[in-house]
Amino acid sequence: MIPFKSRDKSKKRAAILNGAIDVFINMGYELASMDKIAETAGVSKRTVYNHFGSKENLFQAIVNDFLAQRQSLKTITYDPEKSLEEQLIAFANAEIFLIDSPRRVQISKFLTMVFLKDTAYAKATVAKYPPVYDMLLAWLKEAEKDGKIITDNLLLTARVFYALVEGAITYPALFSGGINKSAVEPMLEEIIATFVAKYGNDKNTVEI
Repeated sequence: MIPFKSRDKSKKRAAILNGAIDVFINMGYELASMDKIAETAGVSKRTVYNHFGSKENLFQAIVNDFLAQRQSLKTITYDPEKSLEEQLIAFANAEIFLIDSPRRVQISKFLTMVFLKDTAYAKATVAKYPPVYDMLLAWLKEAEKDGKIITDNLLLTARVFYALVEGAITYPALFSGGINKSAVEPMLEEIIATFVAKYGNDKNTVEI
């Protein structure tokens, strides 16, 4: 059983993070104050500082939690018994996670705006986390060993996959008010089919 104090701390942390997200989205990072965050979260300013120490630490916690959720969805081990298409769709869905709800669209937009204003800060922040393609790269290596993927450059292949998903789905949704779920499925199928046509071993691919 989780001790009461630990549960209480966890709830307060979540409340502070949610409050901070609301304030950051509505006011922007620069104008957001710890006082406003505390008020929105329904806790004291002291409590906010006790949990995070500074507005910068709070921002980094939001980035970490947001990306950690996506990263957990990308924990996909290569399975020789499954089609390439089925496994690649799982990677694509992990990326689409960033924009598949109004709340996550808001967070994605906020983070994008912060990083666009200061690219050096963006690079420093992103450098703390694994590259978006790291797990796909590991998957591709195993698929290549199994003869299902043919490529001269695994890293480039991984980057091409995410360029297709982000360019056709993620960024259009981010800057057009959200994801159009009815349009995503056929687009995603086309992306996967295009990728497999380029890099898949024909005798091992199936229609999706």
